[in-house]
Amino acid sequence: VLSCSCLPDLREDDAPPCTAENKPVIESQCNVLKSDKFKACHNLVKPEDFIQICIHDMCQYDGMKSALCDIVQFYVDTCRNHGIIIKWRNSTFCPLPCPSHSYYTDCVSTCPSTCNDIFASSLCEKTEECTEGCECADNYVLSNGKCVPLSNCGCRDDDNNYYSVSSL
Repeated sequence: VLSCSCLPDLREDDAPPCTAENKPVIESQCNVLKSDKFKACHNLVKPEDFIQICIHDMCQYDGMKSALCDIVQFYVDTCRNHGIIIKWRNSTFCPLPCPSHSYYTDCVSTCPSTCNDIFASSLCEKTEECTEGCECADNYVLSNGKCVPLSNCGCRDDDNNYYSVSSL
């Protein structure tokens, strides 16, 4: 019987060089996946393989924090696929920068309101999956990837054609 995994095969001879100084630091950072913050998912998704990949990648990239954040994101996404939502980011641990007039949320609609369709998020099916990301503040909607005030949106004509403010 063949067993397949989406996780890379880690062989000892492939282990990137970790110095005696940075390996304990890297291991302790990667072990965050064993913390209570992720406990709700431990029975469904074992953190050990993810921790090994984290150590491997962080050693390879000399302790680069984004490697840690990427693996934690991968673990959280895998947990989400099993129905477990984990709130893990904060202002100091892997913050997700958001553009002005928006804020980070762990469950943003996959069909946000835009100038072209200001009711999109309210009309989105309730079964629609959410994802972490940036959400526009109240009275702001997306327009060309930026959150703009509703008052800056254009309008529709009688044939339901949308016209942006710049084209009016």
